[in-house]
Amino acid sequence: MDQTPVKVLRFSTDDYPEHKRIQAYREIYGTIARLDVEPLGDEPFYFDTTVCSLPGLGLASSLISPCRRSRGLQHLDSDDLLLGVSLGGGCFTHQLGREAAASEGEAVLMSSAEPGVVCIPAVGRHLSLRIPNSVFGSKIADINACVSRKLPQSAESRLLTGYVGAIWSTGALMQPELCGTVVAHIHDLVCLMLGAKDAAREFAEQRGARAARRTAVLHEIERRSADPRLSAVGVATLLGLTPRYVHLLLEDTGKSFTHHVLQRRLDKAAALLRDPRWDWRKIADIAAEAGFTDLSYFNRAFRRHYGATPSDIREAAARRRST
Repeated sequence: MDQTPVKVLRFSTDDYPEHKRIQAYREIYGTIARLDVEPLGDEPFYFDTTVCSLPGLGLASSLISPCRRSRGLQHLDSDDLLLGVSLGGGCFTHQLGREAAASEGEAVLMSSAEPGVVCIPAVGRHLSLRIPNSVFGSKIADINACVSRKLPQSAESRLLTGYVGAIWSTGALMQPELCGTVVAHIHDLVCLMLGAKDAAREFAEQRGARAARRTAVLHEIERRSADPRLSAVGVATLLGLTPRYVHLLLEDTGKSFTHHVLQRRLDKAAALLRDPRWDWRKIADIAAEAGFTDLSYFNRAFRRHYGATPSDIREAAARRRST
């Protein structure tokens, strides 16, 4: 199991005077990403990014003002493939004599082994992935034919952006023991976006896509657990799945849909009981806020899980704050 530490870089032009922003970009981020930049328009240049480097994968989530980003001969250092997904603002690319335009939700694949240009015409948010060319091997019949071609928004692209967003927000990327699994899933999702077929597609569907769908289900449970109407049918409808498939996905976790919902609600209730801002609220109010509609059931479930009553947890938290 790969225990290589995850490397994270946060770079923002807000940390520099306006007249030094371009220089800082070129000397710091441009050196890492191997590209140059020229602002477009009269507005001050702005760039904010978080870059995560893992074995076999680079990820960057960026907000950038209108500009022209270019990779010249002096920047070529590998044959990695660069997948850019527009999360807002769009972009235009030129490489290998081909031009592509991607709007929100669409993506473009580029090669770091060839000079190329990306024009960002408006303030945009982008997700960028850097993947070794060797990852695709025989999985994609002609990977070069995909370079500088627009990849329309699809179920696969939504799975990719949703999965990356979820694992980033939960901190899974910061856990070295999970890196190998996460990277493999992302490789699978990109292969599906690029049109993997036959055995390669089936394998990627069973591994990466299944994991991404399970992550999406768990994310919706986390996000909506306080809603008393939350159900497997509702989550399935939202994600374009069948209720049966939602239950099958959660079988891999060893817990049912109902168990996951209950756990999230109990976690939220416990957090509110420890929050001094909620000290004046009744236990019944906290139970309702967490998504419970039956106070007796809440009390039983809470005591069974924590081995203490809600009042015990609240009083213990108050004592700790007073010492």
